[in-house]
Amino acid sequence: MKTLVTSAVLVTALSIAGVRAQQAPAAPPAAPTAADFQRSLARTWKSLHDKILVMAKDTVFPDDKLGWKPHPDSRSVLDEFRHVTIGLEMTSALLKGDKFDYVGRDKADASKPKTRASVGSEMEAAIALSCPLVEKNAQPLLVGWLDHQGEHYGKLVSNYRMNNIVPPISRTNK
Repeated sequence: MKTLVTSAVLVTALSIAGVRAQQAPAAPPAAPTAADFQRSLARTWKSLHDKILVMAKDTVFPDDKLGWKPHPDSRSVLDEFRHVTIGLEMTSALLKGDKFDYVGRDKADASKPKTRASVGSEMEAAIALSCPLVEKNAQPLLVGWLDHQGEHYGKLVSNYRMNNIVPPISRTNK
């Protein structure tokens, strides 16, 4: 019986090997094109900023904690959202070939309402403006900027965790 089982396994293995030998070898994958890079960058840009926007609008994170800072020298949660928005606006301006006054724009935020609604609507508008520009003008330079914005997303996730709140991306839908 043992010899019969061994023979059956051997015949099956040889049959599979024979079928595989008859199949044409798979062609190596094509190298990514500039269009592939552009689509990938634009998709990642939108995905990252949509996650940050969900956080900016997330009412699970209490309004009275929007001024919270993990350290006195750091930005508050609200300031992180505003900083991301300014970054989006700056990127859009640069992609359009316009000049951008970061310091002036940062100072203009001092007089704006310190509310979730204000931050969320400004960020939503900035994302809507930036995404088509990134789709049309995806440049390797934007990879560094995307990395920078990702750092802010990471800080915001940490701010949630330090306040014992589960970030939206980690919540299960029940």
